[in-house]
Amino acid sequence: MKRASYKQAIEFVANEDSAGDGDALDANEVQWLITAVLVADIFDVPNEKVGKDIVAYRKKHHEKRR
Repeated sequence: MKRASYKQAIEFVANEDSAGDGDALDANEVQWLITAVLVADIFDVPNEKVGKDIVAYRKKHHEKRR
């Protein structure tokens, strides 16, 4: 079985968890999504970084969809 990467985890959370919420681009809120907390724990990364990375991914990729 192939192990998921941090990048894949960020992409998954950005696309699948609360992407349509009003605070979807607020890293301070996003860092506390249960999926974001799990990513932080699994990859031993601070919650703040995970939140910022999810928001950065959303800004880069979700704007292209509109």
